[in-house]
Amino acid sequence: MNEFPAECQDGIVEHSPSAIYAMFSGGHDSLCSTHLASTLPGFTGVIHVNTGIGIEETRQYVRDTCERFGWPLHEVTSDSVYEDLVIERGGFPSGPASHNSMLYYLKEKPLRAFIQTVKTHRHDRIGLVTGIRVAESQRRAMAKMAVPVKRDGVKVWINPILDWNDRDKNAYMAAHELPRNQVTDLLHRSGECLCGALARREELQEILDWYPEAGQRIIDLENRCLAEGIDDRFWAMRSNTSARQGQLFESPLCVGCAQGYEVIE
Repeated sequence: MNEFPAECQDGIVEHSPSAIYAMFSGGHDSLCSTHLASTLPGFTGVIHVNTGIGIEETRQYVRDTCERFGWPLHEVTSDSVYEDLVIERGGFPSGPASHNSMLYYLKEKPLRAFIQTVKTHRHDRIGLVTGIRVAESQRRAMAKMAVPVKRDGVKVWINPILDWNDRDKNAYMAAHELPRNQVTDLLHRSGECLCGALARREELQEILDWYPEAGQRIIDLENRCLAEGIDDRFWAMRSNTSARQGQLFESPLCVGCAQGYEVIE
């Protein structure tokens, strides 16, 4: 388990990316995959997508961890402001369709822009190592992502810990003395994105309890929506979601949200 999986290495050889970056959200899964990626000869650095609506302590954890291990960090920031998106779109996102929009503006778009800056040739492919872990029961639902290597245009997604369980993850962290993210331990998620499209309302109280500054920002936006007469003025109103709201777009950038999402019939 201390080595990069052979099937992932074979995929790298097949697609020949000109650079390999680890996608480090701040969660412990992506921490392990980033550490694994750093052992590759073609390892270039780390990408952290700063959505602009996340817990600052997680961003700082990413910065501190990269500095500790000497990993070059590229903090990619969206040019879209979450509050503006909420107001312009008539309220807080809720359900698959609005999640897909938030995914595009807050994560996909800035990542695409970054990739264009690092490509030296128009035919270059860029390797992106993720911390996706998929239980056997989830394989069918996540079939498009549940593979060791998948090419998506210029992007080559590489998933080295796909079959790990929690015991594997914790053992790897202990063996390599990888630092834990307190946000992940307290909230059971990295908190790098709090768009709320697939969240549950009760999660807001947990955020307020442990990270009041981040939680208060959401409360302030709810009050702004109320003042402007916007109907969908509450964060994470999952009771409004239904199967009619569209199909959830499968993306390695939001796999944690997708895994926890259940459509309300």
